[in-house]
Amino acid sequence: MLRTDIGKPPDLLVELRARTAEAHGRLERDLDLLGHPLDRDRFIFLLERFHGFHAVWEPKVDRMMGNEVAFLVPRHRTHRAAQDLMALGHTARDIAELPLCLAAARLVSSPEAAIGSLYVMEGLTLGGQITSQCLQRAAWLPRDGLGYFDPYGPATGTMWRHFRIWAATAKFGSADAVIASAVETFHTLQAWLVPVRR
Repeated sequence: MLRTDIGKPPDLLVELRARTAEAHGRLERDLDLLGHPLDRDRFIFLLERFHGFHAVWEPKVDRMMGNEVAFLVPRHRTHRAAQDLMALGHTARDIAELPLCLAAARLVSSPEAAIGSLYVMEGLTLGGQITSQCLQRAAWLPRDGLGYFDPYGPATGTMWRHFRIWAATAKFGSADAVIASAVETFHTLQAWLVPVRR
């Protein structure tokens, strides 16, 4: 169980941002979600891959964090990726047969690792708002829109502030382990989401 009765150094989130900047920038550059409307097939590929990541990662985080599940469940996104895929023509069977990112389980080997990995995934919702806005220009966008990249809508800022408060008051053993996990989460996403160019 993660306890929140003892605080950690207040600059950890600043350190996380600085130490993950290179890996974050590389992933953002290679995904290239903001420059122009995404091709429908490429967007579906990304949704499939994000679904495969969350389907492994979220249950692992829930188990690791014990009674923090009430905080974590509203942040789940596996179902949002599935809803978007179904809006784009996938069946429930198609989704059940999607590949899983087994490497995501290794990102949550301790509470420290879970916090670092959560930092990355929650932070991606901030940029996801811009991605969602860019999608509005896509001719293939379903009439009711898509929700994976902007799961919190107008509450995004509030959800991020709540995460920062939660992370800033979490008790854990090693800030270095939190940072290492955040960096590794970016590396895992890079390997899983970005196709190898031959």
